[in-house]
Formats: sequence, structure tokens, C-alpha cells
Amino acid sequence: MESIFFENDLSLSFEKLPHTIRLIVSKSNEEWVCRKEKLKNLLTFIDIDEAHAFKGRLQLVKSDNQIKIQVKNKHVGSTTVEKFKQALSNLK
Repeated sequence: MESIFFENDLSLSFEKLPHTIRLIVSKSNEEWVCRKEKLKNLLTFIDIDEAHAFKGRLQLVKSDNQIKIQVKNKHVGSTTVEKFKQALSNLK
């Protein structure tokens, strides 16, 4: 499992499942919200200039070189596209 850590004890983790990747936002080491998505869809999201991924509690918003993580439409953290891409490539 790969993880990206944010301020306020928040983290975004990537868990490889047989046919999907499970994205998990944790708060103080407890799972807060998650989303399962195909690796192909996540890589497509990274390649688009500006994008909004997912509907529901966990959303990703990409603009320029940043990916913003939103939970229930509130910004909880940001990471660079490179860190996000590196975490995904480590799961292959």
C-alpha cells in the first residue's frame, strides 16, 4: 500500500485490489472515506489538463500540477501530480 501524507493527521492511501485500486482517506490512522477505481481511469485523470474525478464523498480535482482532495465538498489536502503518479506506478 502506498500513502501520501497531509497536514492535520490526514493521508491518502492506495491499496491494490485484484481489478481496482482503492483510494482511502484516513484521519488519525482511521479510515474516513474510500473509493474504488480502475487504474486505467486514474491514469487517464492524471493525463488530462484540468479534471474533476468522482461523484460522492471522495472527489479529486486536478488543475495545473496539483491534485486537490475533497471530502464532502471540503478541501482536505493537496498533492502534486508527480507524487500521485509515483504512488500509482508503485502499485503496478
